[in-house]
Amino acid sequence: MNKILFREIAIAAFLFFVVRLFVNTLSSRKRPRKLPPGPKGWPIIGALPLLGSMPHVALAKMAKKYGPVMYLKMGTCNMVVASTPNAARAFLKTLDINFSNRPPNAGATHLAYNAQDMVFADYGPRWKLLRKLSNLHMLGGKALEDWARVREFEVGHMLQAMCEVSKRGEPVVVPEMLTYAMANMIGQVILSRRVFVMKGSESNEFKDMVVELMTSAGFFNIGDFIPSIAWMDLQGIEGGMKKLHKKFDVLITKMIKQHAATARERKGKPDFLDVVMANSELSEGERLTVINIKALLLVCPFHVP
Repeated sequence: MNKILFREIAIAAFLFFVVRLFVNTLSSRKRPRKLPPGPKGWPIIGALPLLGSMPHVALAKMAKKYGPVMYLKMGTCNMVVASTPNAARAFLKTLDINFSNRPPNAGATHLAYNAQDMVFADYGPRWKLLRKLSNLHMLGGKALEDWARVREFEVGHMLQAMCEVSKRGEPVVVPEMLTYAMANMIGQVILSRRVFVMKGSESNEFKDMVVELMTSAGFFNIGDFIPSIAWMDLQGIEGGMKKLHKKFDVLITKMIKQHAATARERKGKPDFLDVVMANSELSEGERLTVINIKALLLVCPFHVP
């Protein structure tokens, strides 16, 4: 029975792809489009196999052959690659409004609250508000000056931790230490708390969640490039993302409640979350929802390089 069911599914999938390819071929003949030059690629999977194990090297070689702006069919998705400063300037500055939105992928959908964070949110009033608040209270010159002591404290804490590890004769993993220091800096600016504490099982579990978050977001997911088969979740990536999202949602909800309970302690010295929460409650124009705030918290303190 299982063999018969598997065979029927395989036949149905094969027929689906054949019909889709046939329809796409006919539609492209009827409506020829002027596209930049680029490799022809393969049916369905497009130019994906051409990228190899080092995509940046493969793209550099293609750019020498096809020019500074080239067209790639990545799976069934269309992509244009700019490989020179002038070409990039045309996309990012001259025509930035036309290319300001990022296409959502599985990570943005399942991890970032259906692309509600500042990275993947559609360009518009809400995104402008998120950028304004971030620039004024977290990334701007005055904000950086106001939080200078936090950076000094965390660098000192990192150096002390390195010294202690060295004295015990253990290896000092510099990238890991820098990641923790960066996360703690951002955590103090946004939440007035260190998000990485070096001791305790709860802290270790949190570290594992952050590592899993960054790893999951970097996986190659075939469903991002062939959306018609994304629902199958052939690699099991999206299922893992959904489970991880539930864990983080519980954690972030708890952090927001704890933060609101200690708001009086920060009177006169609000952190970034205080400012964002005030905007969501007092703003007469564009307002931020709880989902927007959760997505912002998920990306800012945890998604560090």
